[in-house]
Order: sequence, then structure tokens, then C-alpha cells
Amino acid sequence: MQRTAVIVADGGVDLPEGFAAQYEIRTIPLMLSFGSEELHSGVDISAEAFYKRLRVDPHHPTTSQPSVGDYVQLYQEAGKAGLPILSFHLSVGLSGSFRSAQLAREMLPHLEIIQVDTGTLSGAMGLQVLVAADMAVRGEPIPAILAEAKRIGEMTDILYTLETVEYLRRGGRIGRVAGTVAGLLGIRPVITVDKGTGTYVSTGRVRSFRAGMNMIVDQIAEQAGEGAEISAIVLHGDCMPEVERLLDRLKARLNVKWLHIVRANPALGVHVGPDTVGVAYYRGLLPISGAAMAEILP
Repeated sequence: MQRTAVIVADGGVDLPEGFAAQYEIRTIPLMLSFGSEELHSGVDISAEAFYKRLRVDPHHPTTSQPSVGDYVQLYQEAGKAGLPILSFHLSVGLSGSFRSAQLAREMLPHLEIIQVDTGTLSGAMGLQVLVAADMAVRGEPIPAILAEAKRIGEMTDILYTLETVEYLRRGGRIGRVAGTVAGLLGIRPVITVDKGTGTYVSTGRVRSFRAGMNMIVDQIAEQAGEGAEISAIVLHGDCMPEVERLLDRLKARLNVKWLHIVRANPALGVHVGPDTVGVAYYRGLLPISGAAMAEILP
């Protein structure tokens, strides 16, 4: 069947390697700044290189959302296919990129652009985008794609934890005093995105990184049901040994039917640092063509 839409996603999305090319998903990179040096995430610097630099660079990086002009350019390129454009975005509670995209759409009245606030970010956003892209390739009608993406969002959650609150403090996500106290006490949060507000909320606090990973698995098992089927994108910065420990515990508690391991995009990494682990998961087998268990990285 003929493709029914072009899929666009802003740079806050995390997708398994190769899927963007397979489904021809067009993404718009976020801008990273290390001091006066500006880099396009995923273009000028890979996620792997970003996290290694984050460990040693004296400049704490900042991010900036794509401009209206960036979205105009992206939509114009996507519009050459002569198909409607489905544009997926970070939660408006976390980023102003959706507003930039809306302004760009107003400047391109000749294009059919349908914009979606996913209400989340990273791998949880990626699960919605993957399903939408798969349906578009299979020729499904746009109303059905939008309805299914919404359902996937309702059945998807993201949880992550981190080794240190230092990057949250540096990025202004918590106050300097609060960050210092948390660091001295060894407090590490487990964080999710609230489905109502689309903003970060803490689901618990622990005294060690591994305790945070254990809490993530406990909360997934509680939310999905012990032994339930899930599909997951496991996210990390630069700490693969900790990912392997989380996977062992996750597979012991749940029936993981579909799995990919992804380095979290720098838009998230700026705030959580290289030693962070998270899980974006869907309750059930992700409904995409040929969905199968991926090999777990060594």
C-alpha cells in the first residue's frame, strides 16, 4: 500500500538505531552549546561523544530548541513528498519547541501539517513515533494513526534515575542549595513525566544508583503487573554495565517481548549526566510490523 504521511519528530526523541532510516522519519536536531561552541546534536556530535565530553569538559552545556526557521526548512523538505506531514513533539510542559513548530506551520499554509504534543520525551516519545511511522508506511489512514499514537501514549511510561544530582543542579533544574544538600545526603530521585501536566515529577528517592534502578523495575512491575508483557527502550548515557544489571532484574520480573538499548539524546543528558539509566516501556507487544526481541548488547 502507498505511504499515507511523512513523519517528523523534534530532536527530543530517542529511537533505536536504524529505525529513523528504515521508516524515513525526519528529525530536527537540537542545538548544544559548550561555552561559545555550538553543535547540532546528532549531526556535529554523536550521543556517545557528547557523554564522554560531558564527563571532562569544564563548561556545562546548554540546549536550545529549534527555531521557527528550522521548522520551516524541515517542513518544506518533508512537503516535497506531496503527502500530509505528521509532526511529533516534546511535551509542551518540557519545551517550547511545539510553539516554534506551530508558528512555522502558519507560514506554510500550502502544506498539510498535523502536529502532535506527545506529552512526554525521549524513548516514550519514540514509541509513539515508531508506531505512527509503521502505520504510515503500511498505508493506514491518518485518523487511525493519530488515534493509535494517542493510545500508545496512554499505555506508555518512562522512568529514569541517575548517579548524581550535580547535573540537575548545574542546569538549574534544582536550586544550588537543594542540590548541595541532596548531594551530601546521597539522595537520588527516580523521575517520570506526569501525563496530566507533561512535566517532570519524582516517583521516589533512594540512597544509591542501584537502588534507583531497582525502584524503576519495582514500579514497572507494579504498574504493568508482575510477569506482564512489555516492550521497552532502555536508555543510558555512558554506563552500559549498569544497564546490564537493570536488564537482568527487568527480565526476572517481566516478560520483555521487544527491547532496544539507546543512548539518551543530549537534550535529556545535559540535565541528568552520563551516569543515568531509564526505561521507556509499553504495556504489551509494540504493534509494529515484525516486532521481535532485539539482541541485548554485550
